[in-house]
Amino acid sequence: MARQIAIGDIHGCAKTFEKLLLEVVGLTKNDILYLLGDYINKGPDSKGVLDFIFKLKNDGFQVNCLRGNHEQYLIDGLASRWEEFTFKVRGGEETLKSFGVKSTNDIPKNYLDFIQALPFYFELKKHLLVHAGLDFNLSDPYADNDSMLNIREMTVDLKRTGGRKIIHGHVPISISAIEKSLKDGLNHISIDGGCVYHQIPNLGNLVALDLDSKKLYIHKNID
Repeated sequence: MARQIAIGDIHGCAKTFEKLLLEVVGLTKNDILYLLGDYINKGPDSKGVLDFIFKLKNDGFQVNCLRGNHEQYLIDGLASRWEEFTFKVRGGEETLKSFGVKSTNDIPKNYLDFIQALPFYFELKKHLLVHAGLDFNLSDPYADNDSMLNIREMTVDLKRTGGRKIIHGHVPISISAIEKSLKDGLNHISIDGGCVYHQIPNLGNLVALDLDSKKLYIHKNID
């Protein structure tokens, strides 16, 4: 039976990402994969993460990718030297190093085209997928891209999501906290296990969630 699998923030942890998908999840071409953004920055191999996404797509896997705030930092850095500096200090130096370049504008065009085309959210039958969340204090939360990339706290209005619960990343939490939020049936659930923050206790996990069964697939950082 086909699964719908969502994965939170990868942050350049290419080896962990590949291991989680191929050996723990056992992804098949019948499954539908949703990646919630922050593929790049901080970790050692952002290029490798993007290359693996491209390979999956080219090999016929169903892969759907959202934009995260770190992809937005890169986009902003293309237009402004100050924004490029901001990108670098937020983990972008590691991204540039993985590409063997000094500037965001030197990253090959196919990678930049992919990042610039990334959408901000997906509406599924039972879930709304977004990198960070939505600001339901606004008249139109779907029009505020900044909140979708950066918000850290929200109270979900199910009437405005069409009854859909929100699955997001952006806020790193422990596996036990993810498990508790699933058990409690919360209206928004972070699946960011803080993979790149492996030196912090209770973090350092890359997490995949089966959206239908609510089964978690987990791999510790090996990058």
